[in-house]
Amino acid sequence: MITTVADLLNSLMTKEKELLKKYSIIKHGPTIGDMYEGLTANLLNKAIFKGLDIRIVSGKIRNELGEFSNEIDCMIVEGEGEAIPYTGKFIYELSQVIAVLEVKKNLYQDGLIDAYDKMRKIYSITEPNNELLNMKAFRDAFRHVVQKKLPDYEEVKDLPLHEQMIYHSLLIEEMMPVRIIFGYYGYSSEFALREAFYKYIEKNLGIKGFSPTVFPDLIICNNSVLAKLDAMPYISPLDREGNWNFYGSSTHNPFLILLEFIWTKLSYKYNLSDEIFGEDLDIEGFHPFLLTKATKNDDKIGWETRYIYIPKEGLDHEPLFGEWKPAELDEVEWFIINWLCLHQELNTEDPGFQKWLDQKGAKLEDLIKSLSEKRLTTFEKKTLHLLTDQCEVVTVNGKWYAAENKSGRLTNWVNKMIQARNE
Repeated sequence: MITTVADLLNSLMTKEKELLKKYSIIKHGPTIGDMYEGLTANLLNKAIFKGLDIRIVSGKIRNELGEFSNEIDCMIVEGEGEAIPYTGKFIYELSQVIAVLEVKKNLYQDGLIDAYDKMRKIYSITEPNNELLNMKAFRDAFRHVVQKKLPDYEEVKDLPLHEQMIYHSLLIEEMMPVRIIFGYYGYSSEFALREAFYKYIEKNLGIKGFSPTVFPDLIICNNSVLAKLDAMPYISPLDREGNWNFYGSSTHNPFLILLEFIWTKLSYKYNLSDEIFGEDLDIEGFHPFLLTKATKNDDKIGWETRYIYIPKEGLDHEPLFGEWKPAELDEVEWFIINWLCLHQELNTEDPGFQKWLDQKGAKLEDLIKSLSEKRLTTFEKKTLHLLTDQCEVVTVNGKWYAAENKSGRLTNWVNKMIQARNE
């Protein structure tokens, strides 16, 4: 479903952009801006689910302290707002705002800086508040990125520094609306967009307001995108050294990426069925762009961010897609995952378990590493735990597989395998 809607919106956008070109005689900047903001609102209205009291408006955001954002071109909001007299614009409380879009006809350096500053203002007025937090979304994001169970707040201080920082980053991230910069024209390639954005932030690294949390969730320019990989929705887990590839780039249909962000926010907020995402077996891939890790130097804690340079020729190809498949298990892993599905945890110091491992000739450290890399388990306090809500194990073509199946993705994959075998 999501791919069909994205393709429809992309086709409509292409058609309407051609229509707007007929009015290129108009040189009045605000009028030009109004045209493209109106086009964006019109397209978004076709992508929002009916019956949820969701609206597309422009105006300002206000927090509990009475602080305001800059004026926002497009806001996806819930319920009624406060009308600003004689303008057609509205003021909405932060808790009502689902997503914001800063729209640019042409996105180049000056526009990129202006849009970033407006997104940064939204971060600055977001005060920690449990009413803004979707705990399930936060838990899932932490599990996917850090590959550990979400700790109780009192236990966060016991985590390594970089994991503590990611905890707090994801916590604030989940409290904010989805923040999108949408440029209809501008930088001509993925490479150009990457270079321009990094040159801007490079001058400001180490300055407040340029941490991973503050970065927009999504930047779109023509068909090129820069996207945050914080598991809301796209995932980039920490590597073995604790580095986090938190920003990626690609040239996918921009509306497909945009809808993934917005629909993911809506699905958590309204507990929507995962069927809205379709079979979900083709995964959008991203080129690594920005790598970061929290560090402490001279009693100062901050993010050390590095640019992963890829030459232009390394980016000039069709959009990246990966075919999703569950983790393949060997016999020992199959037994352990089945046990965890039944009992939720496994004490690795149990003498019976240790004896069984010896009989199988398996090493505990190898199992912990393998199941962690397959994103199935976490190992804490000598105990193995599942990292899933609805883990299921299947046998296909004589091999064992396991995966999260709360969205039905594993079932869809099995059906696809059966269909291919019968053809």
